[in-house]
Amino acid sequence: MDVLTTLKAAKRCWRFGVFPFFASFFVTATMLSFYSPHGADRDKNKMSIYNFPNVFTLSSFAVISDILMELNLLATELGRIALSSAMISEILQWCTMELQFNTNLSSGFIVVLLAGACGFGLLCVVIVRPLVNIIVEKTLPGEPMKEVYVVVLLLGPLVMAAISDSLGVFFVAGPLLYGFILPNGPPVATTIIERVELIVSEFFMPFFYMYVGKRTDLSGLHDHWKVALTVQGILFLGCVVKVVACALISPSYKIKTKHGVVLGLILNVKGVVELIFYSRMNKLGIIDTEVYSVAVMYVVLITALCVPSIKFLYRHCRVCITPTVQEGRVRTIQNCKPNTGFNIVSCVHTDQHVHSMIALTEACNPTLESPICLYVIHLIELSGKSTPILLPMNKNNRKSLSVNYPNTNRILRAYENYSENSSGPVTVLSYVNVAPYKSMHEAVCNLAEDNSVHLLIIPFHQNDQSVGIHVCSVFRELNENFAANSRGTLGILVDRFSLLSMSNYKMPFHVGIFFVGGEDDREALALGIRMLERATTRVTLIRFVLLRKGDSGFLIYGDVQNEEDTLERTLNESLIDEFLAKKDYSFDLVNVVYHEVVVEGCIQVLEAIRVMENDYDLVMVGKQHSMGDFREEEMSNLMDNSDQLGILGDMLSSSEFCEGKTPVLVMKSGVKRVKQFTNSGRHIFRSAS
Repeated sequence: MDVLTTLKAAKRCWRFGVFPFFASFFVTATMLSFYSPHGADRDKNKMSIYNFPNVFTLSSFAVISDILMELNLLATELGRIALSSAMISEILQWCTMELQFNTNLSSGFIVVLLAGACGFGLLCVVIVRPLVNIIVEKTLPGEPMKEVYVVVLLLGPLVMAAISDSLGVFFVAGPLLYGFILPNGPPVATTIIERVELIVSEFFMPFFYMYVGKRTDLSGLHDHWKVALTVQGILFLGCVVKVVACALISPSYKIKTKHGVVLGLILNVKGVVELIFYSRMNKLGIIDTEVYSVAVMYVVLITALCVPSIKFLYRHCRVCITPTVQEGRVRTIQNCKPNTGFNIVSCVHTDQHVHSMIALTEACNPTLESPICLYVIHLIELSGKSTPILLPMNKNNRKSLSVNYPNTNRILRAYENYSENSSGPVTVLSYVNVAPYKSMHEAVCNLAEDNSVHLLIIPFHQNDQSVGIHVCSVFRELNENFAANSRGTLGILVDRFSLLSMSNYKMPFHVGIFFVGGEDDREALALGIRMLERATTRVTLIRFVLLRKGDSGFLIYGDVQNEEDTLERTLNESLIDEFLAKKDYSFDLVNVVYHEVVVEGCIQVLEAIRVMENDYDLVMVGKQHSMGDFREEEMSNLMDNSDQLGILGDMLSSSEFCEGKTPVLVMKSGVKRVKQFTNSGRHIFRSAS
């Protein structure tokens, strides 16, 4: 677990960890102190539910991390806040628990216990952590750990539990501290998870739940059902107070009140850690069987209420109230003003994607008037840790990250070398994003939105031929999430053979654009116009003009049928005129080539593409097209990747066009998604002409 990263993040949202915990704790403690049912044990020498309320207000980091993973919220803004808040809350819970445990002990014995606890912590930091680091250093990157090291690491939790229990510290603290000091990520944490996750989750956990169920005696509550219901009501009141506290605190962080309520529900979720506490307390006689049964039912009921409520209330969107979302502003290539910076996010999974991504960045033509700011993000699946990170790479953390993720250092070094040797000014800002693939897009899309990124480039899931079918399906799902959530222009780069190259900037670079019409096609053409500023770049625009049937049944040239088609045609013509105006005869080659192809439908478009093979270095096309009677649905069932690349994109990237060796960039504009979100009207369709 990445403790330091979580604690650093906790500094920005510490109120969610402190105030809800103490509010719930004091309300629960006060209500239980006033409520004294007949026969309840209120002896100060014996702790009970009435003297020990903080156990029932616990927000366990491990439980919340697990439920966030299950709900696909771990990498979201709300998930990160919940993890940081849970860590603060759990630290406070441990402190208050120790104070309550040691209230009735002699001062001398308390000193002995504190000395033992401090010595135990010192042992972990001074001896255990260096030994684990030695194991990491002796394990080569990418190589499996030796079996003897694996056995030693797996025995660690048992030894730590025995030592902590013998020192008078709760036995869970030993394995918990052991997990804190272990390096997160590969090779240590990933190896432990690979070896024990299956047997723990599929074997030991079911037996533990059977044990909990066996010790739960609901029949014993028959004679005291009023007491049980009253105690349950008090505990539920503590949960409500925690939700209200989170809702009241959320405006101070510019977080919507609704999301504050969801955060409070997340912090109320209970799980296996609480059940371990209750079972241990029952075993030691701190609570009797009746109270234990009430506590178990409390865990079941509160979790059964909170989890569906979270699913119902939360929708994947920005948690903080940002001006970009409120004002409906959208960043597209068309809206990028001349002589201003051009911001790009480049996502890579492996080093095989780097060469093509760098070549595409260089083709975007960095100049002194319009420099490129490139955000490079290495996407890594979360494994061996419970906290997702989007971490900027710098001199301070590069060495530590290179141990856990050796490929990251090579990838980012390649981009830095490109920045130093590019034809124009390119500023490279490097990040590593470690998150579950299901929610990996959240942090990237938020970064793009916060930095007004005009173009987000992701590799096509079939680019890397070395990965298996399962990994390809995971990459495909990730790309679908990017397409559904990106609020700017998204570019999907298809380069299966890594042929896209600009190693020699003085060599001619030929770009082909297939244009039908619509937002996505206009974004592709706008990027082509930007590429034209390079003296060695030639852009060929192939425009398909659709014939439609008129009222008399004859074919009519043009695509105007209604007001929406009129607007689309106007925008298309405006951008094409801007493209043709870029023709410059002073260059050594003709930089602008324009062709019009008259077709009657989608099938003729595909047939025309088959015979248009040329020596293109890059082909660009929009994913979706909006023009008259052009219907893609009639062909979508015949294509393998039309849902991600569109009909034309799938055709251009297939073996039927240049044997599938020409790199293809499929553009998808975020204008429609922003319009649907903000209801801001047609003004967002303006192009920069």
